[in-house]
Amino acid sequence: MWFNLIAIFVLGIAVAGSVMLGFKAFGRKPPRWILPIAAGIAMMTYTLYNDYSWFSRTAGALPQSVAVARSYEQTNPLQPWTYLFAPVNRFVAVGRVVPAPGETGYRMAEVHLLQRYVPTVTATMVFDCAGGRRADLVDLDGFDEAGEPIGGRWQPLTPDDPLRSVVCAEGGGPPSA
Repeated sequence: MWFNLIAIFVLGIAVAGSVMLGFKAFGRKPPRWILPIAAGIAMMTYTLYNDYSWFSRTAGALPQSVAVARSYEQTNPLQPWTYLFAPVNRFVAVGRVVPAPGETGYRMAEVHLLQRYVPTVTATMVFDCAGGRRADLVDLDGFDEAGEPIGGRWQPLTPDDPLRSVVCAEGGGPPSA
């Protein structure tokens, strides 16, 4: 976040300096209003580009073995234009999907929670595709001999849940790494 703020100010100064040099090259004096307007337009353009392209740049940098399951848009009262076109500032991606231990038919998946300006969190979850539920592996005490999770709290999943759609897809989600 601090890097972006510094980059925005440096960009504003660089654009104002370039405009001033352009006027000097033609032997003219720039109007007083042109430098702050040019710097402001450049800073605003960079901010909009950075906000609205974060999701595509971040998701595009993920390995092919990771599939984006869901994205979330967010509005901000300090950026009123986000009420018209809200940028995506967080998303959920599914990495490696493997069968859970035992003959239960459960699947274990690495679920990555990515949010702008926040470190990425990766959690391993167990999915019961037939039963429409999931449990976080951190809540579990392991698996019993039959492959049933011990001590986990199952969370219900709706049939159209994006995580369920990716993990329980016919092929088993994204390619295993």
